[in-house]
Amino acid sequence: MSVKNILEKRRSVRHYDPSYKISSEIITSLVETASKSPNGNNIQATRYLIIDEPDLRNLILPIAFNQQQVIEASTLIVMLGDYQAFDKENIIRIHEEGFQAGYFDESLRDYLAHAAINYYKNKSTEDLKIELTRDVSLASMSLILLANEAGFDTITMSGYDSKKLKDALNISERYLDVMLIAIGKGTKAGHKTVRHNVNEIIYKNEII
Repeated sequence: MSVKNILEKRRSVRHYDPSYKISSEIITSLVETASKSPNGNNIQATRYLIIDEPDLRNLILPIAFNQQQVIEASTLIVMLGDYQAFDKENIIRIHEEGFQAGYFDESLRDYLAHAAINYYKNKSTEDLKIELTRDVSLASMSLILLANEAGFDTITMSGYDSKKLKDALNISERYLDVMLIAIGKGTKAGHKTVRHNVNEIIYKNEII
C-alpha cells in the first residue's frame, strides 16, 4: 500500500482487541525502521519506551484520563526525546561512526560534528525542547505509517498528565515526553474526520 493510500485510509482507533498480541520482534523491526527518520544533525535523540507490564498499563490508565487503548492495545509506547543527545560527546561519537563506516572522510566528519556542536551550544532549554519535539514527532509519524502498512491500527495521545506519567514510570528530566502511541488490532473503526480544503492551507510567498 502506498503512503498516499495509508494516509487517506488512516484513522485514530480507540477500541482494540486486548487479546491480540504483537510480537516484540515485530515492534523492534518497526522501531528500527522508524529510527531512520529525518532528525537534526543526525544526533538521534528519539527514545521509545515500550510499556508491556499490565500493572504499569493500569497505573497509566487514569493518568491518561482513562483512555481504554492504554490497556487494550497490544503495544503502548512513550515517545521520548533525550536531552543528552545534544552533548558534545554524543555528537562526536555518531560522526566518528559515520566516518568508520566509510560514509564520509575525516574532513567532512570534523566539519559536520563541529557544525552540530556549535549549532546547539548556545540554545536555551526551550530551544532544545523544540528540537526534541520536532525530531520525536517525525519518528512518531514514521512509526505510525509503518504500523499501518503492517496491518495494525494506531492512535497518538497527548491527552495525559505529563508530570504524573514521568513520576509513575520514573522518567528523569533527562527526557522530554512528547506523546504516547498505541498500536494493535482495532475492534471498531475510528470515525472519519473533515479536513480543510487544500486551497485553504496553501500560501505562496506570504501568509495572510
